[in-house]
Amino acid sequence: MDILDAIAPLLRVSQLCNLWQWRVDPSARLLQRSRWLELYSLVILFVSSGYLLYGLFDESRDESDEGGNETSNIGHTVDYIQLVGIRVAHITSLLEALWQRQTQQRFFAQLREIDRDFASMLHIDVDNAKLRQQMTRRGLWMLAGYIISQSFIIVTKMFSPDHKFPIYWICYLLPLLVCGLRYFQIYTAVLIVHQRLELLHKLLESLQLNEADPQKPYACMCIKEALQMQVAAAACMQRLITARILYQRLWLLVGLLNRCYGLSMLFNLGNDFLAITSNCYWIFLNFRQFAASPYDFMQILGSTLWTTPHLGNVLALALMCERAAYFTTRLALSLHHIRVDLQNDSHNALITQFSLQLLHQRLCFSAAGFFNVDCTLLYTIVGATTTYLIILIQFHMSEISFSNASDGA
Repeated sequence: MDILDAIAPLLRVSQLCNLWQWRVDPSARLLQRSRWLELYSLVILFVSSGYLLYGLFDESRDESDEGGNETSNIGHTVDYIQLVGIRVAHITSLLEALWQRQTQQRFFAQLREIDRDFASMLHIDVDNAKLRQQMTRRGLWMLAGYIISQSFIIVTKMFSPDHKFPIYWICYLLPLLVCGLRYFQIYTAVLIVHQRLELLHKLLESLQLNEADPQKPYACMCIKEALQMQVAAAACMQRLITARILYQRLWLLVGLLNRCYGLSMLFNLGNDFLAITSNCYWIFLNFRQFAASPYDFMQILGSTLWTTPHLGNVLALALMCERAAYFTTRLALSLHHIRVDLQNDSHNALITQFSLQLLHQRLCFSAAGFFNVDCTLLYTIVGATTTYLIILIQFHMSEISFSNASDGA
């Protein structure tokens, strides 16, 4: 199965959400430019940008926040920042998809060349049908998580006296779903690279450049056995050279992936940080006003579920990128487990060159060059969330003290 056929459902949904401006030629399996999709993306981009600017300069929001209870000032400001954050992340995803459309085309063109090299030079078929199954299963789990969390949130907030929340929820939900789809595009691209690296790792584990039995002297072998061993060693040598070339191309493919999705990763991860921090703050406020009633339990659970999609996206992206990047180390370990003839200069030179290549061309998934996306990102987000949550709590306490002092005066 061709890679474009494997991800065809994702491409159709991405076209609907303005995250893919190409159409697939069904006969030649080539990406062709679609001016209608580009025009559609431009219109949605301008409308979304205009709506964001209108929300930023809308004075009615400031008037509605004046004179509220203890959660109406800092709490509603935090909610407003969260809403602006998801809109900015949405617009950034749309803009990057339109801006980097040529890079997306080069990504899939190079990917198909890599698959052809696996089939022609190594006689290894890439199982894109398995990729489609994994992609479908993960997509269904991700969609189910969004549906369950958002459904419970809207049901919970219906019991709240704040009648403006459904409007806020609708304005938040639409860009949230588009950003979730952008995350799923990144997951699929990382999964594609991961699958090719896994095939390369299995190839290195199966190679042996020196098939001679160390217990059997070379002089005791017949000429036929010696020739067979030389032919096998030459074939393994050629497969190792091909593996080195394929790793070089996969490293370049990861560079294209970073160009395609780096800006989206930066802004979406930043928005997830804002969402996690703001919902932790609301959980604190709910606990502060906790009265052991079913309504309070539902409010706390609703704020927790609101955090779940954002936290899940960060965890999934960090773990997937970490696993894919770790293949550089796994390939290096497998390379040095290959049995070689120490007296053969060509064997030693090839192993040394491949080792240096793995050392200097390490796989790295980057958020537009600002930071690497791996498990270390989780520690950074936890530390930053804790810091800003303490700051928000201090502002909240100061606001209460100031309000009490004003009432006493």
